[in-house]
Amino acid sequence: MDAYPHTLKDQAESALVDPRFDFIAKYHAIANLRRLAKKYPGVLDRQTIFALKQLLQSGAFGRVRQAYFLFREAASVMTDMATMAGYNGLGAKALACLNGLLLKTEGSAHRGVAEALGSLPVGIFGQRLNNGRCVYPPATSWMHLLSSNGLKETGTPRYIGRSLVVETSDKDYLLVMKLAKKGDTAAGLEKEICWMEALKQSDHAADCRFQIPRPLYLHDQRVFRITHIPLDPPGTVQRHPDGLAIAFLAHRDYFVYPNDHRVDGNTAREILGRNAFLLGWMTAKGVIHDAPIPLFHNRTQRMRRDDQGRYQWYRSGRLDQWLDSCAFPNFGMSGLRDFEHLEAFCGNSRSLYRHIGSHFLSLLLVAGSHFRCRDKTKVGLNGSGQPVDARNLFDRQLLKAMTMDVFDNYFSGFTGTSASPALPVDLDRLVPRMVEEMGVDRHMTELLRRVDQTHMTDDAFLDFLRQRGYEEDRLEGLIRGEKDILIPSGPHLGDFNRQISLPELIEAVAAMSAVCIAGRYMSEMNKAI
Repeated sequence: MDAYPHTLKDQAESALVDPRFDFIAKYHAIANLRRLAKKYPGVLDRQTIFALKQLLQSGAFGRVRQAYFLFREAASVMTDMATMAGYNGLGAKALACLNGLLLKTEGSAHRGVAEALGSLPVGIFGQRLNNGRCVYPPATSWMHLLSSNGLKETGTPRYIGRSLVVETSDKDYLLVMKLAKKGDTAAGLEKEICWMEALKQSDHAADCRFQIPRPLYLHDQRVFRITHIPLDPPGTVQRHPDGLAIAFLAHRDYFVYPNDHRVDGNTAREILGRNAFLLGWMTAKGVIHDAPIPLFHNRTQRMRRDDQGRYQWYRSGRLDQWLDSCAFPNFGMSGLRDFEHLEAFCGNSRSLYRHIGSHFLSLLLVAGSHFRCRDKTKVGLNGSGQPVDARNLFDRQLLKAMTMDVFDNYFSGFTGTSASPALPVDLDRLVPRMVEEMGVDRHMTELLRRVDQTHMTDDAFLDFLRQRGYEEDRLEGLIRGEKDILIPSGPHLGDFNRQISLPELIEAVAAMSAVCIAGRYMSEMNKAI
């Protein structure tokens, strides 16, 4: 090999560690290192890793908006070394260095390191779900549905959300009939039943408690039209005009959540850890649960935003109504649920990294909500307009243990290895910050902007405000679309249109997700040897 690549390498490394070189010069130096990694495998060495590490830990360019791109490219030089032949074992050292940097960086440098690790290639592909042929759903009554499946109701029917639920003669199970909402489709409902069928197959069996509901059919059809039901749904449920529904038998623990006030701390910890394993295990099979809890940046703007207001955690924006999002998580005592949110994965590692991050964020938010649900009267603002302080409800040691269990179990389920690495998060920093921000409702308001009001009818506009605490006397004289309106809709994590008030949680989620991708990559490489 001629001297040129070595000379270029030395020049680039000098530029990275010399404070006289500016942002643009360092960016070009990193670009040169990436080109060398591809064109001359093996030319980069320990000195390269040292120079990159020094830059990432330096804290330089903290006020430069584009710094994230610089740091991501710097970290990607080391993932290049890990994924290309010719580095004589230095690839493993580069990955170890990146893992260590997750605890030694913050801000845009931390994000760059996490996303570089999260982009390591892993062989995960989901199989497309075959919904079968779509036919016009047959009609039935509540009583005929029970009798045709050999069931008798032994309790009083009640609604949980939009589902009509009743105890049955099969005493360990509940009959759940999920009513379609206005705008739902038969194909969308059928998808949930198809996932139940797919997950019950032997090659999808999880090595822990996961009680998948058993679908009920009508003339071999998964979706039907319900004509007579014993109880009208609550007013908040806008039923499908054709009365579409699906039904299944779920374990009696199906509606027991880790943040139910009747669930003790150790039980909640077990539920969180087990469902973390299940989410990781299903993700490894290429099945993504797209909504363990509903996460939004802004619920109010769902109708006019391309992303429907959904939360993109890696952008670190304000998190809308976090306690409301945790109220009915799609996981509980019996395992994961609401399979309408399952999707077959078809994307790259960065997309997978972001899905995993959503899982971790959901689990940790629900962990925090477990403590708040011990006293639901402690919420919002007090009579003096000051934030309610509910920090005394939190058990910091238990929250710390929950966080460790969530990471360990997810890592195990996703990588297929029993031993997880050290948690790449400083829990002595994270947990107090979680208690501080989740325990005091400082962010309670948002703006209902004029442009959002124009997407409502007059009646919907007034109902929207009533649901958020506006009395009739305050509604008098309000004209839709005339001005922005401040509404109390929290608690949120962060002020309206600002960043999240708990950035430490986002950094923790990024680190956990990155280590899971890296762990899966290493597991696949070891199997290939």
